[in-house]
Amino acid sequence: MRHNNRALIFLLVLFVSASCNQANNYNEKDQKADTQAIKRPANVTADTLDFLREFNGKYPNDVKLLDNLTLKLRLQKLLGNRYAFLKETWAVETPIEIKNNIFVASGCQTHNCGSTNFIIVVDLSKKVIYAGIREEEKVKLYAEDGSSNQELNNWAGNN
Repeated sequence: MRHNNRALIFLLVLFVSASCNQANNYNEKDQKADTQAIKRPANVTADTLDFLREFNGKYPNDVKLLDNLTLKLRLQKLLGNRYAFLKETWAVETPIEIKNNIFVASGCQTHNCGSTNFIIVVDLSKKVIYAGIREEEKVKLYAEDGSSNQELNNWAGNN
């Protein structure tokens, strides 16, 4: 009977070990699939922002600015969970402006533009993204490199 218990324990350990290995393989496959789902076009690198120049004078929604993969990934990294708030609340917008290599897009919450609004600023020379979120008149500024930007500061000062 002891021999049967040992054999049973051995089989149980073998089964648990095999199950754990399969679970690890499953997670690795999921991670690879997730990574492949967020592929960039072959000619686009993470810091390529020159395509934004084409949007001068156009409305962010018309060019699907917040859906652009390159910009979206960097904004998500910069804003964290606030990106979802920005994307969901951004409704009323002004045309995109580019002056002196500075890209500016702004939008606000419908029927609440004075209290809840947003700005995205890109220094095309430095390849740095800045963003500002004003929610119910409270302002939070974001910069990829920790620096400040005059356009962003001007926006923050306008109440």
